[in-house]
Amino acid sequence: MYSSSINATASSALSLLGGTSRALNETTARVASGRDVNRAADNAAYWSIATTMKSSNLSLSSAEDAQAFSAAIADTAAVGMAAATDIMSQIQSKLILAKSPGVDKDAVNSEISQLKEQLTTVIDSSSFNGQNWLKTAAGERPKVESMVGSVTSDGNGDVSVNVLDFDKASSTLVAKGDATDGLLTRAYSGISQSGAAYDYYLLDAGSVVPNAAGAREIGVSKDTTSDEIDGMISAVNSMMASMIDGGSEIGATSSRISSNVDFLQSLQDITEIGIGRMVDTDMEEQAARLSAQGVQQQLQTIGLNITNASMAKTMMLFA
Repeated sequence: MYSSSINATASSALSLLGGTSRALNETTARVASGRDVNRAADNAAYWSIATTMKSSNLSLSSAEDAQAFSAAIADTAAVGMAAATDIMSQIQSKLILAKSPGVDKDAVNSEISQLKEQLTTVIDSSSFNGQNWLKTAAGERPKVESMVGSVTSDGNGDVSVNVLDFDKASSTLVAKGDATDGLLTRAYSGISQSGAAYDYYLLDAGSVVPNAAGAREIGVSKDTTSDEIDGMISAVNSMMASMIDGGSEIGATSSRISSNVDFLQSLQDITEIGIGRMVDTDMEEQAARLSAQGVQQQLQTIGLNITNASMAKTMMLFA
């Protein structure tokens, strides 16, 4: 009878120790992973929602990369257009200087030529990963560029990609296909404020389709008349007006993409927080529980050892 009681006590202590060990292992796993819900068995509803949200977040992350690529192209074009506009202002000032009596027009033209080379360098360099909104190659016409503009996610977690279109016709400065496609390679004609007729273009890009016969490249020499310079200044004014409009289009596009990128990043952060609230564990609480369960296991182990020792002594009485 006494032996049966000891056996029952030992069995109970061993069962408690096993339960404590399992609880300790579960707590240790939560502390190691930082998660309360690691699998569907832990909490089917939370696991399902969190898994769906994670999938949506991965899609949002990919979309963010695509938006960042679009933003880089637009920002590069914006910087290039701003630099090109500044150089155009310098060219305009040189033309105004050329009207001054006694000025060395050949020297002025040399400076204008250097500014043209600098302008060409800026346009050629305004490229990101092969995309250049300021120029077109031979055999190419300005076209509408489609890019990832924004991303939306509905209540079901479905992600929709919204495409943003940009028409390169408003920003192309140099066209090596058809000269009339470029803001700086096409000819501008009209009547200047002084009443002089003009038909001028700024850059000769060796376009496959050149300007109409009679159009002349902007440049001065000692033989250039004041009326001709007035026509060049008027042509440059028209070019700069078109460039400012093109720069505004690029800036608006860049701003739309950037604002959507910021929103998308905020959306991802909020989604991560939502997932964390459902599946992440309270590390302070789990650490305290882990410590308590460790002490409990030690006490139960000591109790089981005492029970085993008592049983051994009792059995010796019947040996």
